[in-house]
Amino acid sequence: MARSKIPNALQMQHLKYGEVSDAQRDAVAKDLRAAGRRAEAVLLFEGRGDHAFLREEALWAVAEGNGFHLLSVLRLGREVSPEEFRACAKAAEAAGRWLDARTCYLEIGDEDAIRAIAEHLPESLQPESAEEEPETAAEEDA
Repeated sequence: MARSKIPNALQMQHLKYGEVSDAQRDAVAKDLRAAGRRAEAVLLFEGRGDHAFLREEALWAVAEGNGFHLLSVLRLGREVSPEEFRACAKAAEAAGRWLDARTCYLEIGDEDAIRAIAEHLPESLQPESAEEEPETAAEEDA
């Protein structure tokens, strides 16, 4: 039986934290991406935010409207501009990925855009209405 190119959890831990060359990490990341396991692939680039792989992943995330993946790329050290987050949000809206769109709009602080998509969000994530006044401590005690 052929051995899988996809690492198990222990192998991933070794790849991420062990004494492994960047070239080995890069090769495994390419295999993971080819298998559709992008979220795992990007983990092998922590601290290497300027790597071309993360640049490609950011482009993919924006095109797909995958705000969560774009945030992962940001957290791994690649700079992501507000324009990229906005483009990702628009792609997410077009694909009906409302939580991804909200994630991107939150990252850039665009409350108006969040209100514009509010009808598509779960009740627990509805933005507060601008007309509603927050309750004061005196009203709460009454």
